[in-house]
Amino acid sequence: MDGSRAAAVVPVVKRARGFRLYDQQGRRYLDLYRDDGGALLGHRSGSTVTLMKSVLSQGLAGALPSVWEARLLAMIAAMFPAHRTVRLYSSRSRALEAVSCFEGMRVEPSDIYDPAIHAQPRGQPRASLWRPFLPDGASPPAAHSALLPVLPLTVCEAPAPVCFPEGPLVGLSDSDHLPGFVLAGAFTALAQLRAARANPFEAPAAVQKAIDASRGWARTGPYVRATFSPDEYPRVHGEFLRAGVLLCPRYPGPSILPGECSPGEARLLAKLFTSIPGG
Repeated sequence: MDGSRAAAVVPVVKRARGFRLYDQQGRRYLDLYRDDGGALLGHRSGSTVTLMKSVLSQGLAGALPSVWEARLLAMIAAMFPAHRTVRLYSSRSRALEAVSCFEGMRVEPSDIYDPAIHAQPRGQPRASLWRPFLPDGASPPAAHSALLPVLPLTVCEAPAPVCFPEGPLVGLSDSDHLPGFVLAGAFTALAQLRAARANPFEAPAAVQKAIDASRGWARTGPYVRATFSPDEYPRVHGEFLRAGVLLCPRYPGPSILPGECSPGEARLLAKLFTSIPGG
């Protein structure tokens, strides 16, 4: 996503913790954007910050080769046995360049199948996103196209992995060298994600029920997309923000339901999704 657009609609954040953001005036926002999935498990999740600080203390802040690259590559490859050739890039645009090289033609973001916002792929997608916590069968990777996993922790879009099917990869660039502390954080968050998949978090039933009954929203697992007109999205985004809820700044999303919220926050979410727009 265009970072400048995100900055225009996201309040200036003083701190972030769990599924909440806090602005300079101390106002709290329930974060349904979560850095486009790059903070899926929450901000400052589990032991990731502790490990990242430890790796930073070793001086691994620069884009130098480190042991964490091989560890993360091996973990991702083991998750996708049909796409075991993995590269790590410094941004999603760099990942898209690699996909374009693999396909032999320019691949745009709109060419990528996202199971959180597309009911079905249109024909044979040139690449597919993989998102955690989707229902079984919701995002089967295309056997002959590239797969772009959305990792549960990224720093300024890095690392941005691409998994390629087995076969010759002519002209494909090597992985970008990335800071060791970034790779270590992604590795730990991915390990936490794999452990959580046996007991994935779910939003309160009342919130899920409200979304499923609404006229303007659709839900796949924890991911929510807008189904109303894109022209209405800036207004709706603003109304949610004024109520203390940050949606994905990009239409139609996806926004991501929180893994935990208070009863008051659950009532707020249910009310917003049923009343905006026009429920």
